[in-house]
Amino acid sequence: MEPTPPELGANTGSPRELVFDSREELLYLLGEAAELEHSIFCAYLYAAFTLPAEPEEGLTAAQVPAVAGWKRTINQIALQEMIHLALANNLLAALGGAPRLGRHNLPQRSPYAPEIRLTLAPFSEQTLRRFLYIERPEGMDISSIAGELDHDRPAPPVPTGPLVLPAPQAFSSIGQLYHGIERGLRGLVDRYGEERVFVGSPNAQASTRYFRVPDRMPELIPVTGLASAVTAIETIVEEGEGARGSWQGAHFGRFLNILEAYRAMKAADPSFAPARPSVTNPYVRVPRDLLGLATASGPAAPDDPRGIHLIQDPTTASVSDLFNACYAAMLQLLYRFFQHTEETDAELSMLGETTVLMMLQVLRPLGELLTRLPVGPQALGWTAGPSFMLTSATPVTPHKPAAWIILGERLRELAEVCDGLTAGAPEVLAGVRQRLAACAASLGPPDAAGREPEADTPAPAVDAPAADATVPSFERDIRPLFTERDRAAMRWAFDLGEAASVRQHADAILEQVAAGRMPCDAAWPAERVALFRKWVQAGSPD
Repeated sequence: MEPTPPELGANTGSPRELVFDSREELLYLLGEAAELEHSIFCAYLYAAFTLPAEPEEGLTAAQVPAVAGWKRTINQIALQEMIHLALANNLLAALGGAPRLGRHNLPQRSPYAPEIRLTLAPFSEQTLRRFLYIERPEGMDISSIAGELDHDRPAPPVPTGPLVLPAPQAFSSIGQLYHGIERGLRGLVDRYGEERVFVGSPNAQASTRYFRVPDRMPELIPVTGLASAVTAIETIVEEGEGARGSWQGAHFGRFLNILEAYRAMKAADPSFAPARPSVTNPYVRVPRDLLGLATASGPAAPDDPRGIHLIQDPTTASVSDLFNACYAAMLQLLYRFFQHTEETDAELSMLGETTVLMMLQVLRPLGELLTRLPVGPQALGWTAGPSFMLTSATPVTPHKPAAWIILGERLRELAEVCDGLTAGAPEVLAGVRQRLAACAASLGPPDAAGREPEADTPAPAVDAPAADATVPSFERDIRPLFTERDRAAMRWAFDLGEAASVRQHADAILEQVAAGRMPCDAAWPAERVALFRKWVQAGSPD
């Protein structure tokens, strides 16, 4: 029988402290931390995308609520990892560093913490075990619950003298890395003074002032000095591994709860397989930084976390390319935010909100769609998934008028790509197309004379798609589903009569109506639930 908490509390001893001799080393390791947060975000989203929430996909009615809850939890954790990425970049910006939004393509083994394997894999017990190793509290031995992970790569050597050049350093957990960064910040402040250390502008940092994230997460704060830097670091560590040993509500504890519930359901029903059969690390073409790995590993089983699997189905490959192009466009929006020049507060808010919309209403439906599409004839019965491939997410020019033209142009191009795709889910692509066109319109290109539009002037409509009767709209199809009594009962949390409010909480609402716990008077019939789900999968159009 597996041990249960608190038997996981065995400590493996105090790890060696990281060495910080300069601002340069701090910037270097903060960049590595940002890359790690980015990769973790992608791995978590991939697993969440592979979880269905419908009885039609092999789940019984009794299993649907549990799996839907796991999916919602992993999506919430992934969103917090995106916020951790933003906080790491806030710390970089506060110290005068450039944003770090790039990363290596997956799969990768962390060269700094050998137990952290970063791979794109469907939800499974093995995947949950990897997540536990990523989030495990500093010094905790979790082998009794998660098993042993192989160590096939040596850690970097311990620095033996002053770090004239930035150097990689080994860490045993994410918490140790951030605690080391905190000590380095305190040492730098002692040496130079707080004013000379935190030289970056808070206006070049992500915060709730510019990014309206679901649930209004207050932890997205600008870093202006040592106190706010420590607060940002504590947020990252406490949300991941827990505060001073209290890990039950942190990412580690939440993943452990999912693992124990999964094992119990598997024991009760050995045929229980909640995830779609997605291959690991699917790519249309092997990225340059993975060519050596592909050559070395050779053919791999579809579920091998170390393997790379090529998408050979032409329709799936086209959707995969669209996903990766939209992912790169989202990162370009983030780059522009962190490295803006003359943007007004209203324009910065537009960049931030467009980034969030791209993540929730473009990448999510496309990622979910890919986990339902075939990978190709070489792996019959297996589906694909999003590869989050990075090739061209480079910052655009610092010149503001040109930058906004390029960003808007790219989003319009991607909207037009949707018109030529037939992926067996036209409602999803139509919703994505509508959202991309709306995002492009919000960026509003300069007029013919080269003047920029006023910040409060509505952007012109940009070849928005004609209304598609097959795609549910909020005004026509969704608002009538909720009665005034429903709206009054839920007004404390959100407004069921407003498209933006329902869109922001769509996943939670879908989970409740599918389980029959909402609305307040009686459970919906199956066709109403299906209509609401279709609207969500289509990108929640107005």
